[in-house]
Amino acid sequence: MPLLVLLINVFLLATTILADDESNWQGKWFPQPPNAPDLNDRLPDIIEPKAPPMGEIDPACDDGKNNLTMDYDPKNISHSIVHMCLDNYTHYRPNYNIEPVMRIYKIPLAYSAQHRCMNQNISYPENIPTFGPHRALWPQYGEYLYVPVQRWIHSLEHGAIVALYHPCAHEGLTKKLKTLVKSCLFRHIISPSERLTPERPFAVVAWGKSMEMSVIDESLVREFIRDNARKGPEITHRDGQYNEQLIEAAQIISTKDDENLCPPPHTESNKV
Repeated sequence: MPLLVLLINVFLLATTILADDESNWQGKWFPQPPNAPDLNDRLPDIIEPKAPPMGEIDPACDDGKNNLTMDYDPKNISHSIVHMCLDNYTHYRPNYNIEPVMRIYKIPLAYSAQHRCMNQNISYPENIPTFGPHRALWPQYGEYLYVPVQRWIHSLEHGAIVALYHPCAHEGLTKKLKTLVKSCLFRHIISPSERLTPERPFAVVAWGKSMEMSVIDESLVREFIRDNARKGPEITHRDGQYNEQLIEAAQIISTKDDENLCPPPHTESNKV
């Protein structure tokens, strides 16, 4: 038999055997079985709205007024428990023997936090997160009855300082923290937070860094603000668009850019 004919017969036999093996194969195929339709170009059944650029009001994604239930809905009375003390106040008494805890996170320079629409859940692994995905609209600066973490994370990105206190925290120390932060800079958010612990019911937060405290040490808080304010990756003095349950709008202390952080009181440097 000529060599060419022999080779052709061997090829046909091998092809037949492989075809039989394929028809009897019960295992998995990678990436898909033979002759299966290509699903790579198939559109999803639900097309998620694309998150808008920073600060752009988009009713289909986030307008700061509607569809707020995913994070915190101020119109829903059942959500109000997040800013109410439902525990024993005595568990949150100040303890001068408990040292403050500083948490520092190494955030890659290339990291870019995503904007997510109001139909997408945002959760954080840390009790007090300092970076991460957030809503497209950030809060107007000032003190709130309550502002959800998914909002104030965006403020950190702009170089703001967020001051948090547990709803059960000592009333006098809570007032002290509020007064101190308000006197230091324009870009601040003040809100109660149920994420704090009884041991350290106060915190000041910046992009990538937080300090949790049992008592308010004014010098430590000022040092934290001076060292960490205006350090976010997207620095801007633009005020936010979200203002649900805003109690007191922030005042300019030195300049809109907070060029002089925590200026001495009763001087021209902190008057505008």
